[in-house]
Amino acid sequence: MLVVLITAQKTNLQQFIQTIFVGIVILLSAMPVTAEQNAMWLYTVRPGDNLITLGKTHLINPDDWKKVQRLNHIKNPHRMPAGKVLRVPLGLVKQGPASAEVIFVSGQVQWQQSATNFEPLKIGQKLGAGANIVTKENSKAVIQFADETMAELSSNSIMSLDTMSLYSGGVMVDTKLRLQNGQLETHANPRHVEGNKIRVITPSAIAAVRGTKFRVTANQKATTQETLDGQVALSALDNEVVVNKGFGSKAELGKAPTPPVELLPAADTTNLKNQYEALPITFDMPKMQGATAWAGKIAVDAQSSQIVAENEVQGNQLVFVDVPDGQYYLSLRAKDKNGIAGYDASHQFTLNARPIQPEVVSPVLNSIVREDQPLLHWHSIAEAQLYAVEVATDADFKNLHEVKKVTGTSSKLDKKLMQGTYFWRVSSIAKNEQGQEDKGPAIKVSQFTYKPTPVMPDISQLKIEILNNRVFVETVAPLSGLVYQAKLDNEFNDQKAVWQGSGLGSEFNFLLKEYGKQTLYLWHLDSDGVVSPSAIYEFNAPPQ
Repeated sequence: MLVVLITAQKTNLQQFIQTIFVGIVILLSAMPVTAEQNAMWLYTVRPGDNLITLGKTHLINPDDWKKVQRLNHIKNPHRMPAGKVLRVPLGLVKQGPASAEVIFVSGQVQWQQSATNFEPLKIGQKLGAGANIVTKENSKAVIQFADETMAELSSNSIMSLDTMSLYSGGVMVDTKLRLQNGQLETHANPRHVEGNKIRVITPSAIAAVRGTKFRVTANQKATTQETLDGQVALSALDNEVVVNKGFGSKAELGKAPTPPVELLPAADTTNLKNQYEALPITFDMPKMQGATAWAGKIAVDAQSSQIVAENEVQGNQLVFVDVPDGQYYLSLRAKDKNGIAGYDASHQFTLNARPIQPEVVSPVLNSIVREDQPLLHWHSIAEAQLYAVEVATDADFKNLHEVKKVTGTSSKLDKKLMQGTYFWRVSSIAKNEQGQEDKGPAIKVSQFTYKPTPVMPDISQLKIEILNNRVFVETVAPLSGLVYQAKLDNEFNDQKAVWQGSGLGSEFNFLLKEYGKQTLYLWHLDSDGVVSPSAIYEFNAPPQ
């Protein structure tokens, strides 16, 4: 079993003051072994092998075969059973430098060799020991090592290649890494060559991985680890937990690792929308027991090689504010209360949000319009040369009242409205160099009701009868949806509003307070309190 510890130390990479102190342990067998035994080459004896030939072929000093003999308790140096596994101290084995190759870069990734200046990392670049790699936001780098181990460095990460060695001409490859911040996802020793190791080290410990797929995420406060294949042990403060495939654990600074927990499953994305027509993009996360946070990446490919946007949120809505139009893949992971990430899920979708739909100025949602040819007004969009305006009597815009294209940010309707409810929307139109129109989405719909101002009442048939000092009025019924509002002035004594009434029908009465000339004002009144022009009826009230 080989150990990795990331200890607190000063570094000038991205102005980190101190690195993480946490232990990550990779379990290679069920039996515990010591740190001294970790620095061993495990050599499998082949038919015809003996210690003498092993010394000449693989050891720096051929006579050190005697040390191997004592360590492995071999009586006859000239004969060894085939298949026997010898432990050979790495310090005795012939060693040469190895290199790593950059096989993929996306976004902004920089590197430096030892103390040189940082430069952009390029595909095909050879990296030696002492190289430091820094990935920026929405970036990614994949490094291949001499044993074909693939290490994928995610966004906002810092990794150093401590040493890389070939032992005895390549019979064993030993790679040492240091992850200082971010996330590293590794597929180690894919051909399962015995003895090959990829390790992460500090001055006090060593870690090795063979044939294992796992993730490590580190920051200044904690490290989480998820085992996707194989077996890992997480160690800190002299405490160790074994993390099997499908489980994860967390080691906080100054605390022992948590007991392993089962990784959350891949999310069910079948209910996520496939088409989005407005920004920001909001993904409503499916319900998942144990999920307290979600991490997502939007990429142009299913492998998340070309990342466009990333976000992590607490809660159940994953939001991306600014994404160009296009076809994308959402890579999604749920996280538990300890920040341990589950299995990946993928969802394909298309975004067509540009040119952006303008915001409505007037008439606003659920407003009342009194003009039968109202002025529609909206905010301008920088990239739009035209605007498409649609007015309909239904929310689905199947029964269109008017459709037009205009250059400005307002338009008066050409066709008069009938009383009722209307829906309207406006979309931006951008033109390319060839003059072709690209019409943006129009998913935001505003609604208004046209209610014309009430007309003056018809008093051509109005009748008045005065009986016992009470005035009885009879006229035609008010128009549909309206009532009457009335007021009486007595001009003989210059008295105004001696009587007022509202909510009246075709017949009403009131007490006569003064005699002489009377003036009756009659209005139509609608439910919003809007009145028509007044109709005026004059009559004389003689003393009774």
